[in-house]
Amino acid sequence: MYQDYIKIQFSKDSNIAQILDSLMESDDILSIEESNSAFTILDLWENREKLIKKLHEVFPCEEWKTSKLEGCDWNQEWIKGFQPIRINQNLWVTPPWQLNKIPENHKKIIISPGNAFGTGTHESTYLALKLMKGLLIPGDEVLDLGCGSGILSIAAMKLGAKRVHAIDNDPEISDNLKDNFKQNELEEITWEIRDILDMNSFPCDLALINIQKHIILPLLERFSVANEIPNRVILAGLLNVHRKDIRNALQERGYKILNIRRKKEWIAVSAVLRRKNET
Repeated sequence: MYQDYIKIQFSKDSNIAQILDSLMESDDILSIEESNSAFTILDLWENREKLIKKLHEVFPCEEWKTSKLEGCDWNQEWIKGFQPIRINQNLWVTPPWQLNKIPENHKKIIISPGNAFGTGTHESTYLALKLMKGLLIPGDEVLDLGCGSGILSIAAMKLGAKRVHAIDNDPEISDNLKDNFKQNELEEITWEIRDILDMNSFPCDLALINIQKHIILPLLERFSVANEIPNRVILAGLLNVHRKDIRNALQERGYKILNIRRKKEWIAVSAVLRRKNET
C-alpha cells in the first residue's frame, strides 16, 4: 500500500551542486535537499535504476551513499518508542510510562504503541499537529481520514473539536485505536474501518489526512464528485518533491493553500475552500 523511496547523498561541493541543478532543470531528478554537509536526492524506489544510471553518466568519479526510505503509516512511525514531545506551549505527546515528565496543567496526548510499532519518530505527524493548532476552530466537526493510531483525532478533541470521526482501512489497528481513545478519556470519538476512496461524502469542517501522495491525490479527485467536502484540510505524509502536485490538486478542487510547513524532506499543507467570488 505504501510507496518506497530511494535516497542518495553526495558530499557538499560546488561542482556537484551545479550538476545537480542542471539535472533538476532537465527533470532527471525530482528533488534536492541541501544540509550543512550534504546534498540529498529523493525519488520513487521504482525509478532507482534509471536514476542511478544517469548519476553514473554525470558523476563517473564521484562517490555517493544510497539507502531505501521505507513506505509506512506515518502516524505509527511518529509514535514509535518516543520520549515526551512538546507540540506547542502546553500540548505534549507522550507514552503512558512518561506521564510524570509532563507538567500537571498541560494537555497530554497519551499514545500506547501497538504490536506493529518499533522505535523512532516521524516528522509528518509532527507537522500535521503543528498545523492543527492554527487551523482547528473550537466547535469544529472533524474527519480523520487514515487515522492509524488515532493521534490526530485525540489532538483535535484536546484542541476543542466538538466531534471527531476517525476512519482507516486496516482492521488490525482496532484494539490499539480503542486503547488510545480510552487512555485519553475520549471514548466519544467515533471510528470505523473502511476504504476512504469509496466514500461519497465528507461532511466536516476540517479533514485531517496524514497518509501518502498516491492515496491523497485520488482522494482529492473524489472531492469533485462528493456530496459534501471539508471546508478546511490538513494534508501530511508528503515529501517536498510532491509540493507542486499537491498545490495543483488543491487548486483544482477549489482550495486556497494557507500554509506549507517543512521538516527535513517532509511537508504538511493546510488549505481552505475558496469563497464563490474569491479568486
